[in-house]
Amino acid sequence: MFTAQGSGLFPAPKKITFKCSCPDWAVMCKHVAAVLYGIGARLDEDSTLFFTLRAVDIHDLISKAIQSKTQTMLSKSGAKSRRILEDADIAGMFGVEVEAMLQDAADVTDNKPKSKGKRLEKRRR
Repeated sequence: MFTAQGSGLFPAPKKITFKCSCPDWAVMCKHVAAVLYGIGARLDEDSTLFFTLRAVDIHDLISKAIQSKTQTMLSKSGAKSRRILEDADIAGMFGVEVEAMLQDAADVTDNKPKSKGKRLEKRRR
């Protein structure tokens, strides 16, 4: 959105020109450098000035970005994520027995006393 060539918010390098009426022959004389420094200092104080200089309403920009992201997320909502691990993957990755962990969780929620002896022996092997 910001850097897209031709439609982004940053001007193309060819569109940026420096002109000064001083007799200094350098492309960037001390006057141009001072102006760029001043612009940088102002942008440091208030970064929204960048949008003002580019005639962009920041609220419209944020709304469009949110709408675009929402549409992207909704279009992908039916697809299964690659980041979800199957139970077998978890067991192999972390070296745990998923069934034993689920049984422990069920025992806790049912307020049943835990019988850890057999499970601990299995886990130690």
